[in-house]
Amino acid sequence: MYKLNYYIYLFLVFCCLCSCGEKQLNKPVVTNTNPPGLVSNVEVQNENGKALISYTLPSDQDLSYIKAEYETSPGVSAEVLASRHTNVLTVDGFGDTLSHVVKLISVNSSGVASGSVEVTVNPKTPGYLLAARSLKIATTFGGFTLNCSNPTGDDLAIIPMVDTSGNGNWVQTVGMDNVYSNDTSIATAIHNQPSIERKYAFTVRDKWQHYSDTMVVSLTPIFEQKIDKSTWATMTLPNDAQILNNGGWCYEYYMWDGNEHPGWPQTYFTVESATTPQTATIDLGSAHTFSRFKINPYLEVGNFYYVRGNPKDFEIWGSNSPDLSDPEPDILSDPSWTKLGTFHVVKPSGSPSQTETTADQESAYNGWEFDFPAGLGSYRYIRIRQLSNWQGTYFICISEFTLWGN
Repeated sequence: MYKLNYYIYLFLVFCCLCSCGEKQLNKPVVTNTNPPGLVSNVEVQNENGKALISYTLPSDQDLSYIKAEYETSPGVSAEVLASRHTNVLTVDGFGDTLSHVVKLISVNSSGVASGSVEVTVNPKTPGYLLAARSLKIATTFGGFTLNCSNPTGDDLAIIPMVDTSGNGNWVQTVGMDNVYSNDTSIATAIHNQPSIERKYAFTVRDKWQHYSDTMVVSLTPIFEQKIDKSTWATMTLPNDAQILNNGGWCYEYYMWDGNEHPGWPQTYFTVESATTPQTATIDLGSAHTFSRFKINPYLEVGNFYYVRGNPKDFEIWGSNSPDLSDPEPDILSDPSWTKLGTFHVVKPSGSPSQTETTADQESAYNGWEFDFPAGLGSYRYIRIRQLSNWQGTYFICISEFTLWGN
């Protein structure tokens, strides 16, 4: 009985200590109502849309952090905190090159703030303005291309708009989405525009909601249509990939039968033992000038797209009169074939194999789409050359292949 009471006593003491500890949680051991000293020896390094500020910290032992208060533009306040373990902070988000006053304030561990040291920064041209000044728009098949430099690597949005009514009412039609990028060189294309002259407008925005002036241009997109697949036919050349014949079920035409999301085995699938880059050839029936293409990958077991034989790195070649005289031709040295481009499929999330995010799945389900380089000739025969699949080998799996042009 004595031992039981002793253990109960210990338990009550423990609970009391825990309760007391909880009341003191996150409170400083010592409360200091005296404000800390000021920073000194302040120096400024102005950069594009921002400034780096260095300083000497005050000597207070209980200094917690340095706070910078400023306005990125008139009436828009911003604040940056830097711990006592560094003597440099960055103030960013400026939308202009005007002078901006930054207040540097020291704060101790009790939350008591010092007075402020004021310093003036003069940021260089912000990234969104550099991008807007370099923006170039050019007509292409079914739309237009956008190219600009983004030397600061800022998160930018290029916003395209069109005046569909001709009365200055700017809208974004279906498929005319914002272009988001932080690449130092931004290049993309907008398609699905009618081949009539209309006024288009473009503005560049950064993540701080600064907008550039609007560029207005008149454009007449080149006529583009989806190339009719009813005239396509198999053309098996020497060294072309061997079809995986699953009891007579797998055929080349599954690559252009119009079914973008087939079940097994209604897909183009080659033998998996290939040890060199594989090629597949299509006769389009007549010559066409190409603008872009789309590959729909096959949904493998386990609901994965970025696996096995689905294309990752590949080339597209074109010809009008393939040389059939060589029994074992090498496309790399065959002058009757012209390389139209080398392409790489990007997995949006960059996640490892058999880990696919919603963005990964949506990109694959909608089809991996690529633009051909401008200025190509017209070709009747197309050859897909697989350089690497998602397994790191050469066999090919394609659910559907689609071309646009005229």
